[in-house]
Amino acid sequence: MSSAHNTHLHLLRDFFGLDPDRHADLVGAMQPVELDGGQWLFQQGDPGDSLYFLVRGRLEAWHQDDDGTARMLNEIAAGEAVGEVGLLTNAPRSAGVRARRDSLLFRVDRASLDELARSHPEMVMQISASVAHRLARHTQRRHTRPAPRTLALVALDNDPELMDWIARLADDLCGNGEGMALSPEALQALGAPDGIDTDTGSPGTALKQWLSEQEEQFQRLVFQVASGPSGWNDYALRQADQVVYLARADAEPSRRPIESAVAEDESRLAHGESLLALWHGPGTTTITGTASWLESRPGTRPLHVRADHAADQERLVRILTGRAIGLVLSGGAVRGLAHLGVIKAMGELGIPIDWVGGTSMGAVMAACAAMGWNSEEAIAQARKAFVDGKPLSDYTLPLLSLMRGKRMERLTRRFFPTRIEDLPIPFFAISASLNSGDTNIHESGPVWRALCASASLPGLFPPAIHERELTIDGAVVNNLPVDVMQQRLVGQVIAVTLSAHRQRQVDFDEAPSPWAVLGGMIWPFGKRKKVPGVASMMLKAIELGTRKRVQELGDRADLLIRPPIERFNMIDVNQYDDLVQTGYESSLESLRAWISESAGAAGDGQPK
Repeated sequence: MSSAHNTHLHLLRDFFGLDPDRHADLVGAMQPVELDGGQWLFQQGDPGDSLYFLVRGRLEAWHQDDDGTARMLNEIAAGEAVGEVGLLTNAPRSAGVRARRDSLLFRVDRASLDELARSHPEMVMQISASVAHRLARHTQRRHTRPAPRTLALVALDNDPELMDWIARLADDLCGNGEGMALSPEALQALGAPDGIDTDTGSPGTALKQWLSEQEEQFQRLVFQVASGPSGWNDYALRQADQVVYLARADAEPSRRPIESAVAEDESRLAHGESLLALWHGPGTTTITGTASWLESRPGTRPLHVRADHAADQERLVRILTGRAIGLVLSGGAVRGLAHLGVIKAMGELGIPIDWVGGTSMGAVMAACAAMGWNSEEAIAQARKAFVDGKPLSDYTLPLLSLMRGKRMERLTRRFFPTRIEDLPIPFFAISASLNSGDTNIHESGPVWRALCASASLPGLFPPAIHERELTIDGAVVNNLPVDVMQQRLVGQVIAVTLSAHRQRQVDFDEAPSPWAVLGGMIWPFGKRKKVPGVASMMLKAIELGTRKRVQELGDRADLLIRPPIERFNMIDVNQYDDLVQTGYESSLESLRAWISESAGAAGDGQPK
């Protein structure tokens, strides 16, 4: 009996609790399917006649639209079922599925399942219960991307300091016995069989089998890949759920041959997002020059580690292990200042912000966090910008908007003088195209431009310009972009919404005229008409128009915080201190409860 067959029997026992001796018929019906990276399991439109269980590897589900555009729907991790809908409904495949890396699945076709149901109904019930349990476990609140099980750390240069940093990173990724760091030099010490082919440098059959066994034993495998070509590099890249290129930030930024080879080989992460982790030497505080690295690497996401900032390394490890925490901040005009209180509470409770994004004023507050400011500095800087700076005071002839928007532009230029790709904490902002209504996700370019675009409330500020199109406030299309954050490399999402639900009654039957409102304001004995101003009504209209969508997105977050901000005016910056304090006090209770709940589920004191 072959080693591979024994491995398949072992996996069936662990995966479904089946005894090969007692359940020989059922074991015989479970046919192993091995896919190379880049190979299709099935195509969109194929008959839905089989159910698959992914035991090892990573798959991608792809849908082709009517116009021929291919979209990746989601990733499929080990332990999940594939094709169950087609098997149950007898409908054609609604999407195609391909292997992101070398993968092993077990296949059950409809004919085999029907035969087993007739001859051994109790065994089919057992496997059905196992399938139902796995489907429930993997679909319950699973909105974020699955954490990578295999990582390839690719050194772009053979620099001693760079290689030392990569070795430390590999150790951190494998901490607490969770992972195994793999390189050709370390294999013998790890107890691997002597299986490197002397001609090609590729792992032989015995070594590949051993590596597969390690993947079953550890939460993750970390392949260390040198910059030159080799059989080991080819194998490691083909096994990687996530490729991470690593370089010194002060090195020459041109594209390296190994990057081009990976991009040109469709069997190796042809559609996967690559990461570029840049190491900044001692003494680095301000990050610059990332755009030059990205010019030749379209679609690559940059991450930064400064040698003197331990938090940067810790953040990178959380991102690569699926434990990063994403913070999403909604719009809400001046009420958005309450987000600063939430950021303060997270800092005091030791909850890291590993990725941050937002809409409108939420994007501005998110940028404060992404700059790397601590909560005290963020609160002080925001006070200078939005209280002392008075961005809502440059009224103009209302032909295009109530305000010129130039003061807001000057303030964001002054306080956010960097580029998004140079921020130490990954960041995005949301705006809307006035032409098409499409959502713009700002993840590169000057921070101030992204903020002005995201906060260009129609009627209050003039439209911004983004890629030669008029752009308006992102709250119009997505005021709580939890869905955008969940497409990033985060494990959990905290969202803060500023939607107000206060019910107000008026004491008049018809809306008062402008003159009546003005008279109530200036005449000492006149009756004041309690009606919102023009700016407040525009802000409220957007909030009402997006409330249902905000509720749906809020439900997808792991934690949704709702500061009680109904009593605050939407455009009065003099409420600054009260807003920050309200955000702080209201979020402390929610965050503490979330930590306790997470600790109970994970068995320790940190959210997982």
